[in-house]
Amino acid sequence: MVLVLAGILLSIVTISATPDDRQQLAREAERVGQLFALAADEARIRQLPIYWEADLHGYRFVTIVAGERRLLGDDDLLRERAWREPLQSLSMIPAGATQPSQSLLSAGAEPLRVAIAREWIQSPLRLELATASARVAIDFDERGRGTVHLP
Repeated sequence: MVLVLAGILLSIVTISATPDDRQQLAREAERVGQLFALAADEARIRQLPIYWEADLHGYRFVTIVAGERRLLGDDDLLRERAWREPLQSLSMIPAGATQPSQSLLSAGAEPLRVAIAREWIQSPLRLELATASARVAIDFDERGRGTVHLP
């Protein structure tokens, strides 16, 4: 009897300690939203355009200097990162649009690129991220602040 109860308690603890896929993807989306705000500040300070590039395996922040694309590798926070779980789709939808202006559905596609505005007022947009088991959206307002939604 004691072994049965111990087994049940152990399974409950294991289930509750393991975060679900939606929560993990939502945390990653929140990180992306915070990094967008940091990249906007960095673009204002450096007076250089910064872009967020993403594919189904990861994302990175890049700048273009003298026509040459460069990773922002000198900044630990804006470094290249891999998604915790590879995405199955990634879309960018401008404010007011019903269809994505850019979408990634296959691993070999060109990366999705979003310009990080240096201005204080930005064009709102939505990023939609989907894995095999979860889907989230990040809505960016005019101030560049991201809010994560679980559709």
